[in-house]
Amino acid sequence: MTAAIDRVDRRDEEAPARPASRRPMFLALGGWVALVVVARVWGLAVVRDAAGPLYVDAVPFYGVWRAELGWPLLLAAAVLGAAGLVLPTLAERVGWRTLMALVAVAAVAVSLALALVEPPPDTWRNIQGDYGQYTHLVDEKGVGGFVRDYTDDQADFPTHLSAHPPGMVLLLWAEGRIGLGGTAGQIGTAMAGVAAAAVAVLVALRELAGERRARCAAPFLVVAPAAVWHTNADVVFGGISLAGLALLTVATGARGRRAVALALAGGALLGAGTLFSHGLALMAIPALAVVAHRRQWRLGVVGGLGALGVVALPLLWGYSWLAGLAATKEVYDRNLALVRPYSYFVVGNLAAFAVATGPAIAVGLTRVRDRGTWVLVGGGLAAVLVADLTGLSLAETERIWQPFMPLVLLAGGALLVGSGASRPANRGWLALQAVTTLALVALLRSPW
Repeated sequence: MTAAIDRVDRRDEEAPARPASRRPMFLALGGWVALVVVARVWGLAVVRDAAGPLYVDAVPFYGVWRAELGWPLLLAAAVLGAAGLVLPTLAERVGWRTLMALVAVAAVAVSLALALVEPPPDTWRNIQGDYGQYTHLVDEKGVGGFVRDYTDDQADFPTHLSAHPPGMVLLLWAEGRIGLGGTAGQIGTAMAGVAAAAVAVLVALRELAGERRARCAAPFLVVAPAAVWHTNADVVFGGISLAGLALLTVATGARGRRAVALALAGGALLGAGTLFSHGLALMAIPALAVVAHRRQWRLGVVGGLGALGVVALPLLWGYSWLAGLAATKEVYDRNLALVRPYSYFVVGNLAAFAVATGPAIAVGLTRVRDRGTWVLVGGGLAAVLVADLTGLSLAETERIWQPFMPLVLLAGGALLVGSGASRPANRGWLALQAVTTLALVALLRSPW
């Protein structure tokens, strides 16, 4: 199967490029702008008429509009510019493993440069404020007691603990025990998630659609507005789950015991992701899409068993994932769901997601032609749409949906395939992404 896909990919590379109609491009950009404008104008009215604080003063985003125009913004512009100029050329020339290392380093460099624009200590201490300061609960009860009582205590926990399983607190507690605690360790964990997510989706795309398309997509995973919100725990969740998805995808192209081992490991990581965020159960959508595309149902079952085994493991200490999900929904329904109207945020959520992925990706979606790419991009979009319709994500989706963004960012590669990534006209799409990113980081103050 892999060989057949590679042959298709080579034929696509050798085929002469056809002039693309500009109409889909203008429709995509117009739709992107219209969605953002509607969400902004409607959102202002929603905030004005709300019965209580919605905490979206930068509607549709969480945060406030306040400009920061100092030297850190110049540094961020320099790092983004360098990534946009250098990565397309390197993606065409260096070896695959070298490219993966470069993408990981560049993604981290861009994320950190953007985080510097936010006045300290807001962005840098976000993980500590949301999760890290509660690791003492594990010390007080022990791991078993903390896990056992977690669901019963959810209603009394602060926002992020009451809305998530215990995975992140346990991870930070364990890091502290081995000397990796504190702000530096937490930011390091977030950057590991950023790097893992970028590499994982490229590995998966290479497996399904060929190396050429993966190389073309690489710069868009680095130069993306989503990087503005990369110092939060959700990028850690995404790194874990997307690594699992990549392993499962590679398994569908392998044989024998190696395929089974990869599928089991991939499923285990996908299951582990749900112990950090209930919403990552939706990563099953792109996972199932991969299995169906490759018709590897046996490996899908193996991966499913690996995921279920990890999710069921905390039952040994008395924690039920399903009970935790029910408790989370109960807390959510009594709080933010009462003041944040579903009718607006079902649109506002998508606008925030559209800005986070960027206008070039809206155009890229109109140019994706191969099924392998659509399996991943479409799987990510489907997961986002399901999450949106459930109403369990009302605002803050620029953070909450970070795990699905790398999958959709892969659509950017379609802007470069077959036309030469290093051509100035094609670099313009990366420039558009960079300008959008800089505008956001310069004007929006967010704790993430």
